[in-house]
Amino acid sequence: MGTDPHLKKLTAPCREACPAGIDVPRYIRHIREGRFAAALAVIRQRIPFPSVCGYACVHPCEQKCARNQFDEAIAIRMLKKVASEKGKPARLSLRPATGKKVAVIGSGPCGMTAAHYLNLLGHRVTVLEALKQPGGMLRYGIPGYRLPEEIVDREIDLIRESGVQLIAGRRVSSAEALKKSGYDAVLVSTGAWKPLRMGIPGENSRQVIDGISFLQKVNEGKSPAIGRKAIVVGGGNTALDASRAARRLGAEVLQLYRRTAAEMPAGFEETEEAIEEGVQLSFLTAPIRIAKGKVVCIRMRLGDADASGRRAPVPLPGSEYELPFDTLIMGIGQSADAEVIRLDGKKDGAVRVDPSLSTNKKGIFAAGDAVKGPSTIIEAIAQGRQAAEAIDRFLGGEGILPEEMQAETVTTPPETARRGTMRPAIAKSPIKKRLTGFDPVERTYGAAAAVGEATRCLSCDLVDYEVAVNDSLCKDCGYCREVCTLGVFAQSDRFNTSGYKPTEAVHAEKCIGCLRCLYICPDFSITVREKTCRG
Repeated sequence: MGTDPHLKKLTAPCREACPAGIDVPRYIRHIREGRFAAALAVIRQRIPFPSVCGYACVHPCEQKCARNQFDEAIAIRMLKKVASEKGKPARLSLRPATGKKVAVIGSGPCGMTAAHYLNLLGHRVTVLEALKQPGGMLRYGIPGYRLPEEIVDREIDLIRESGVQLIAGRRVSSAEALKKSGYDAVLVSTGAWKPLRMGIPGENSRQVIDGISFLQKVNEGKSPAIGRKAIVVGGGNTALDASRAARRLGAEVLQLYRRTAAEMPAGFEETEEAIEEGVQLSFLTAPIRIAKGKVVCIRMRLGDADASGRRAPVPLPGSEYELPFDTLIMGIGQSADAEVIRLDGKKDGAVRVDPSLSTNKKGIFAAGDAVKGPSTIIEAIAQGRQAAEAIDRFLGGEGILPEEMQAETVTTPPETARRGTMRPAIAKSPIKKRLTGFDPVERTYGAAAAVGEATRCLSCDLVDYEVAVNDSLCKDCGYCREVCTLGVFAQSDRFNTSGYKPTEAVHAEKCIGCLRCLYICPDFSITVREKTCRG
């Protein structure tokens, strides 16, 4: 395979979709060649939690994978998991000590990420955690069948071994007082632990528990007695995890969600596994009051879109009905709580910060769920990186995180598995076995399966096409925009001579040459060709 001196690297859609900017095609090319340690090094260049993300990331990269144009997305998350399990992490070098001290409040993925990078930059970092063990929502909010505790321990231990001091069981009530105690900067990454309330009668019943408190008790090994019938309210990951955990505690579980399956925030794979495990889902249903072991529900319909972009649920008068339960778990979401750390907060409880993540107190920064509200692991990691950059600049540094990767020798794109080649199925534990405990459900690809899956990658960062639309021929049917999931096309804001607003190839650099637009265009107005020189 020869080297093309004119070849330049583009930003692949998978990498563009990753909040932390992981170079996905690059680490997949290493896996293709069986170089798992090299693949892990590429991942660790951007995140200190490769194993955690391999197990529990929501993988937005796969939603944008260009392979969707042909068959199905590359198993990017699973390949990350393989790299983290088969590759040995390289020792990272530290910059010279700066003499600056930083305190990080909270040991979740955001706080530990920031601590990791600030430590590499030479600052002396101490992480203070209120709970008995570090990890935040990674440890206390995600059950072991999705993210085993030893995986969290392993990656946090690597951060500690590099020099970050971690003190668990230390609650901080004032970020400002902590800074005055001798730290040059403080990062608040306390997460979003405050459960949201529906405001319905009976919500404070002893038979009602919030989803995060329930999951925390389960993960601490203090599983509450929930009886034979449990009802879970909500459609996000917290609600779904609560449902699946309740099944493992022996309860029959009915989960209520006020919208339809298409609007559920929870991941498709988790929803599918919950149904396999016997969780019953009731859509377009919402509780309106709770009393004496029964919840009164009302049927809903979907109305116009609300602020979230989803169609808002509207109650149907006269559709009320009762459901009996032993335990009702409210999993409708959480919020941050700026007051617990004595900082300026917004109406939703989030800490108020400027674009640099600085609060109104000099030297005190905030990031992660404490600022954004409940988000994903990878978004929290990305916020941790941003916080480390901002704090380093405040302390007199350049705010450039260390990257120790060697330059890649860019070659012509490797051959790709033929169209229609589907990714290997992910083996899972038998359903009966799943319900007997909290062991991981998902099996990891073997080396051969991982290498084979890596050959499906299209190397979008190395492929360059020219796409053009003849605007005098285009009649704006929009078919090309429908079949292209990569955002190559958009409608023009001007009219052509025939009175149509023609389509334009506004992001031709994202084209992968699938030719679906070419085949479907009834006006023969599209041309696609591979560039002979990728300069």
